[in-house]
Amino acid sequence: MSFFAFFATFFTFSALVLEIFTIVGNIYNQPFLRSLYFARFTFSNQFIQFGLWNYCIGTGTEIIQCSPPVAAFDWTQASILKLFVRDLPDLSKFFLAIFILYWVALGLTFFALLVTSFSHFRRGPDLLASISTFTSFIIMVAVFVMTLVISLRGINQIKDANPNITGSLGPSMWMTLGALAGLMLASFMYCATCIFGPSKHVREAEEDA
Repeated sequence: MSFFAFFATFFTFSALVLEIFTIVGNIYNQPFLRSLYFARFTFSNQFIQFGLWNYCIGTGTEIIQCSPPVAAFDWTQASILKLFVRDLPDLSKFFLAIFILYWVALGLTFFALLVTSFSHFRRGPDLLASISTFTSFIIMVAVFVMTLVISLRGINQIKDANPNITGSLGPSMWMTLGALAGLMLASFMYCATCIFGPSKHVREAEEDA
């Protein structure tokens, strides 16, 4: 395996791991998973935090309860938020787009890792992996921007409604940023592997030897 191929595989695998943990984060009140959320609101030593599937509420540093996981969960439907902000807009289509795009990006990342691993890093599959990881990178940029905008908008809206409430971005937001950075680097590395990697004749000579 060449220098570029090794790092391309490493960055692709790292991005895949980050995507997986972001998707499963905050689903259940279990160690580590409950620490992975996109946004959190804190008020009177209580908090509510949101993930892709649901929300969890707690006091101090302890989770008390998590809502049942729902695909493309709309944060504005959390009943506890309606205690502080009335007439929240319906963002179900917005969250549906985020949910679908995240799964598409995960699938493309997994495909890139799979195709290069089983093809022994040949130029054709590496080019396909480069296209796949770059497409996944573009999708993850869109997901990151969308989740960042909705999170910051919600934090500001709730702060305006009640100055005693504080809001913050969670680890899943930064894991999404890390995943898209890994995908960008992986795409460049796969491309470099195609350009600077050994030619077909060199590979055949090495295999015959």
